[in-house]
Amino acid sequence: FWREGDGGMALVIDGKCGEAVEDVRKDATQTNWAAFKYEGKSKIVLGGKGSGGFAEFRDSLPDDQCTWAFLRMIAGDQESKRAKFVMVQYNGPNLNGMAKSRAGAHKPDVERVIGQHHVFYFADDPEDMTEELVMDKIKKSSGANYDLGSNAKGYQSQAGDIKASAKSAYLTKEKETNITKPVIFCESALPKSTPCDLSGRPTVAPPTDARKNTDLKGKLDVEKWK
Repeated sequence: FWREGDGGMALVIDGKCGEAVEDVRKDATQTNWAAFKYEGKSKIVLGGKGSGGFAEFRDSLPDDQCTWAFLRMIAGDQESKRAKFVMVQYNGPNLNGMAKSRAGAHKPDVERVIGQHHVFYFADDPEDMTEELVMDKIKKSSGANYDLGSNAKGYQSQAGDIKASAKSAYLTKEKETNITKPVIFCESALPKSTPCDLSGRPTVAPPTDARKNTDLKGKLDVEKWK
């Protein structure tokens, strides 16, 4: 892969970089990281790959270069494990300013070679290049934390406790009502239509109107809806 850069300088990305990316993606291989380094100012080549996880990748990073990388990491717990792909840009602490600027301009080209990924992670300080920080960004990007009780000393599922707690909270909330009589939910078939506002959201009646829709026993009076 290459493109014409500023001043006529072409950026070249060696084909072995793309092959290493595919190796990381494949479930059939143990490869879980691949790193790419610069050869001169305008060529990116395969710097290394391995199956030793984040620690092995971290140990391969030089302090005076920009390293691009593609990682496969596992998120979740024993009940829900998923592979997450991470694109990394690491500017070593001894990298000069001009090299940092060139590397930043190359991000779109490297991204095209790497392809789809869940998270982009940038660091220019060795203390920020940790597995914990990368995993934290993965969890935040997914919008959910499915850890139900796994830990370093073993695994004890908390799923049952979470389910019981949710049910208890729901039953408690169910009793909080402004209608004088205890609410008994409709025991017959619901009408074919549901009142909605202009945005398509089901309308919610205020307590006064809600009381009008209940019979003497506190049940919702479906006949009134008709």
